[in-house]
Amino acid sequence: MMSHDTDDMIEKRKRRHKLRTLRNLLIFLLIAGFCGYLYVQRDMWIPKLEGIGSRYDSVTQNDGTLAEGNFPLTISGSTGYEAQLVDDTLFLLHDAYLDLYSLHGDSRDKRQHTFQDAALLSNGKYVLLYERGGTSFRLDSKSKNVYSKTVDNDIITAAVSTNGNAALVTESDAYTCVINIYDNTGKRIYQRNCVERVTDVVFHADGNGCCFTSMDADGGKIQSTTTSILFDQVDTQWTSLPLETFVVKSGIASDGKLCLIGNTACTYYSASGEVLGTYNYNGTLVQADWEDGRTALVIQDDQKRQTSLILLDQSTSNPKVVSVDDTASCVRVADGDAVVMTQGNITSYDFSGSPVATVELDGAYSSFLKQNGYVFLLGYHQIDRVDFKE
Repeated sequence: MMSHDTDDMIEKRKRRHKLRTLRNLLIFLLIAGFCGYLYVQRDMWIPKLEGIGSRYDSVTQNDGTLAEGNFPLTISGSTGYEAQLVDDTLFLLHDAYLDLYSLHGDSRDKRQHTFQDAALLSNGKYVLLYERGGTSFRLDSKSKNVYSKTVDNDIITAAVSTNGNAALVTESDAYTCVINIYDNTGKRIYQRNCVERVTDVVFHADGNGCCFTSMDADGGKIQSTTTSILFDQVDTQWTSLPLETFVVKSGIASDGKLCLIGNTACTYYSASGEVLGTYNYNGTLVQADWEDGRTALVIQDDQKRQTSLILLDQSTSNPKVVSVDDTASCVRVADGDAVVMTQGNITSYDFSGSPVATVELDGAYSSFLKQNGYVFLLGYHQIDRVDFKE
């Protein structure tokens, strides 16, 4: 009886041993097969792992220490201020003064103006100062006030080119508005009486012509039309088909390509006015910036409850979408990168969508400027500076 029970136990152990052996063999074969698959596909997955590692390991972490010495720059008065970086010089417009500082905060000049509601524009080596709803304007460089002039009617909007040409769009008794162009000596070189409602002007790369955008409404929908002109010709170069968006910013690249950033869409045009592509937003445009063909858009999608940085590199065909914090409020395109400010930090991204550098912020700032490895933080009544190495 005991011998029979013993034989059964031995038989059961043999079966369990065979099952364990078979299971272990199957596990081994599965692991070996998976490792073989990974080896065969190594050209695909190894670069991805390396990309993930470099995406974060290579991000420059700036320490966020505020510059001392001449910083912070404190702005007196209660009317607010505007700031622009031009030719390694910080131009600061406030009250009745245009103050100039070096990138290290050294005072370079203090110039007075008499404008009631002044606006400050910059491009290249020049700044254009004009009176909103007034008739006065002036052109300045870092070395001097180049000239000061007045126009016949109130100024609606303005622009300045890299060579110092200035565009003043003014009201008119006989027309909807008038475009006046002045060279960098203050001589008027072009005038155009417009039946269109001009809302935006951007100069060609060489400054010898411009594109102006006009707004109209059709069936309750806003439409924007762009016209290209040369200052030494009477006839227009080209006029675009209407675009169903309100243009808030525009730019012309060094190759003549035009980019129109609207409140609902961004469109690229060739130098001859041909539509190259349009990117429509799925959400609300928070802010946008542009530099020589590269466009950065901060879009807030209320339905998905997410905020994205949209990067368009010379075209709309291959947009890069990067999720950013919902507090993202300001974006700049500088030195080939898109730089985004949120409530707690500033981060730059290359146009493939990878983060390049970041810095933590402690104070409350509404905007910023970036140049030569520095970020200038624009607060309510003061300007701070932090290092921003990439």
